Amino acid sequence: MFTVSPLNALLLALFLASCVNVGTPAERQAKARRLSHDLQLLSPTVSAREADQLATTAIEESAKLSSDFKPFFHPWMNNGLVNTGLRKRGLCYQWRDDLFPYLFRLNLKTMDLHLSSSKRNTWQEHHGIIVTAKGQRFEDGLVIDPWRTGGRLWWGLKKNDKGHPWVPLPYDLTPMVLRPLLMPDLYPPH
Repeated sequence: MFTVSPLNALLLALFLASCVNVGTPAERQAKARRLSHDLQLLSPTVSAREADQLATTAIEESAKLSSDFKPFFHPWMNNGLVNTGLRKRGLCYQWRDDLFPYLFRLNLKTMDLHLSSSKRNTWQEHHGIIVTAKGQRFEDGLVIDPWRTGGRLWWGLKKNDKGHPWVPLPYDLTPMVLRPLLMPDLYPPH
């Protein structure tokens, strides 16, 4: 007869409760509408069509990344699995670097995308993308973060994200995988 110890039952329950559910297509569509609205609030110059495209792409691609990375709801648990070799990928910079090309290829005219980091070179280092209206100050941008809740895209105004003092990622630290997009003269695509 198979028996389950109370500790194993608790661990299984925690594991199941920790797995991320990115929501139904209808829930993701509603979330994309909310993100589009928040993007349009950045400035009257932000195109509603572009905001819709960016929002839908960010929400849907984050959900796909969640399917690929199979994260836990608590990011630190997922990082532990990656850092111990039990998972191949799923750190915050990998989520950012995998999402960014989809947003970049939208060829936005009324918004700018910024690679960003927070608390760099500390154990609390974090990476995300800041979206601003074209020409708007970085400080007034909107953070989009696919890692924070494991593929259920999180976003909020940079100034309200108190736990993360976001700064633009220095140009020389642009990830190699993104250099062909951001520096095509120096790194022609293959």
